[in-house]
Amino acid sequence: MQSPLRRLGYLVLFLLCGCGLGTPSKPLAVLPEACTAPSQLISADLSKPAGLAYRYRVYLPPCYSAESEEHYPVLYLVPGRSGAPDAWFAGGLAKVVDDMILSKEIPPFIIVATENIESDPLAETIYNELMPAVESQYAILAQRQYRAVAGGSLGGIAAYRLAFQHLDTFSSAGIFGAGAISGEEKRINEWLSSMNDTNRVRVFMDTGDEDPLMLDRADVMKSMLDELGIENILHTGHGGHNYTYWISSFEMYLKWLAEDWQ
Repeated sequence: MQSPLRRLGYLVLFLLCGCGLGTPSKPLAVLPEACTAPSQLISADLSKPAGLAYRYRVYLPPCYSAESEEHYPVLYLVPGRSGAPDAWFAGGLAKVVDDMILSKEIPPFIIVATENIESDPLAETIYNELMPAVESQYAILAQRQYRAVAGGSLGGIAAYRLAFQHLDTFSSAGIFGAGAISGEEKRINEWLSSMNDTNRVRVFMDTGDEDPLMLDRADVMKSMLDELGIENILHTGHGGHNYTYWISSFEMYLKWLAEDWQ
């Protein structure tokens, strides 16, 4: 189990590094020309007090090397209500990402799939414990430009709450099958109003046409973002409130996301 002092050390290091802007302190990873090593999906547990468990999954791209001087962008991916870290990958996400990286449509990057936030609505465990632990272990670029968060349903709400509260940490939020949760509009506007030209967050939303309630909430979020001139996109395709539909849009999302990794 990690000691409180060690967890504090991780958090301080994370906060000091997370605010950097501009040129990455480490070279941005590129796919080797002769890449033959497959991607890896690692199961891990966050050290917690006895009786508590926090599982997560780490996707490492093809030819990832911990020995390299190159470092990688990271996407924190949150499941929906009652979901688990495997939920996105059970729907075939790893193959989508593998294919895009191997075809060099996007640079290689790391995905950290988290637990759901049902008992932690502001995702404080993700921010205060999981992120510092993961970023001390893997070759992840520290600058906000290379750090994103996304999720589906309740996980999409977690994504915007994390990104909008921690503007110096995340550069974008991906919201799938969700939007501005009803009753939270005032708080969202307060978060958005604190953005400036150096910490503005980009927002990607995708909701299926068979998911009318969430599409309505996505429209509310879009209106709020548009009013404040915050870059966003709302895509609507044919599908419902499920991982099958959300993953079908991931190629579009990842191309949009990789615009930050120039």
